[in-house]
Amino acid sequence: MERRICQPGTVVLAKAGREAGRFFLVTALDGTELLLADGERRKLSKPKRKNPVHVQATKTVLPLDALTDKALRAALKPLNQAAKAPQTKKNQIRKEVIDDVETGCN
Repeated sequence: MERRICQPGTVVLAKAGREAGRFFLVTALDGTELLLADGERRKLSKPKRKNPVHVQATKTVLPLDALTDKALRAALKPLNQAAKAPQTKKNQIRKEVIDDVETGCN
């Protein structure tokens, strides 16, 4: 069974690990691992190694030539904000309760 590996320039969603739910850009391939950057926590100069099984590819592709960390952050910002947004009314209520507990307001 042939396994597809994302090509450099593809935007992916992390499904596992502490960065789960965040979008990254595949900067390069290293053997069977992907090198990912988001321009914020992981700069283009020091990308994160990630197993391709732990990411989900999107249809978005960004050109890598002349890409800076600032431009990468700007490109991924709408995707990451949409991922953080609650999907349902139940999730909205749950998020408000969690925020109240974290701030100590009951």
